Amino acid sequence: MALKYKYNQTIVAPGGGTGAFTWWSGASILNNPAKNTAVFGTWDSGGSSGELRVNEGILPPGDYMQCLLAMMEDSTQRQEAILILKDRSSGHPIVNLLGAYSERCHHGVKGGIDGLRALFRVRGNILPVTLTDIHLHSETKNGKKYSSEHEIDEIKDDPDFKNGDSISRIFFDVKPEPNPDVLAAFLKADKIVIPPGSPFTSIFPHLLVPGVSKSILESKAKLIIALNLMTTSGEDHHLSNASSWLNVFQYYLGDFEYIKKTGKSRIHSIVFNQNHLTKEILDIYKNKGQTPIKLDQEQCLVQAPGIKIITKQVASYDKDTNLLRHNPLKLAEVILSI
Repeated sequence: MALKYKYNQTIVAPGGGTGAFTWWSGASILNNPAKNTAVFGTWDSGGSSGELRVNEGILPPGDYMQCLLAMMEDSTQRQEAILILKDRSSGHPIVNLLGAYSERCHHGVKGGIDGLRALFRVRGNILPVTLTDIHLHSETKNGKKYSSEHEIDEIKDDPDFKNGDSISRIFFDVKPEPNPDVLAAFLKADKIVIPPGSPFTSIFPHLLVPGVSKSILESKAKLIIALNLMTTSGEDHHLSNASSWLNVFQYYLGDFEYIKKTGKSRIHSIVFNQNHLTKEILDIYKNKGQTPIKLDQEQCLVQAPGIKIITKQVASYDKDTNLLRHNPLKLAEVILSI
């Protein structure tokens, strides 16, 4: 029997937050959901997720619940779930409490997530990159240290950081054990997709988990990056060029050593949004301390030999929220068609 989905690819995507939600919202509609695997981080320490992590002794549920919602195959079901589960009259969003309760009922995160997948009929797989209790740390070029993911998120409010400082490295407080299911998923993938997201808290840390970079480098999968639209006003303010973002990713991936051995980058493609941004939109973001990421194509090609740069209109501006966002279906279509 023919599949009703346009694509039937084995896709693995490590990430979290809004970027992962956006990616999976589109990919779960266009690609066979049973072949989708979301990989999420476990170092979240802020907000509701951070509180539940401490109080309940669980892995922070925020990122995997975002993936669960995005991977619902019925758009009406997803809309209702988002509407109902965002309520936080009990002090936490219901969506995070649901994750915490499911972990408790199933005596662990794997059983908890599988239970929720059964409840919401989500066929896509959702895996923690590690089960180790870890905290993310960073150090700036001026030697200042931030001791948690939450502190890195709030770095934008630090006056010292605003005055020309920048993150020079990130690291974990302990050496995490990789999830063997994640390493196996990378090796079996047709495509490994790096979705949009906060680079130093949602994307790059996955590459710090032992075995992850090695598995990605050894995989036959096409490695595709969906580049962010804007910098934040904090952690990545200095990554305003595509090559700057790419340089940090390549460093943590081990791509420069890979290039020395093979003569080309392990990265197959980057997808860059080509929308023209009006002065009005640019001014709105400038007032927030954010700038659009610029595509310095020649430097990217020098830095990552053999990389394909794909420029498509994959984002749109929402006048109601004053936000420029990736369009889930357009982004998924571009990446899945590569």
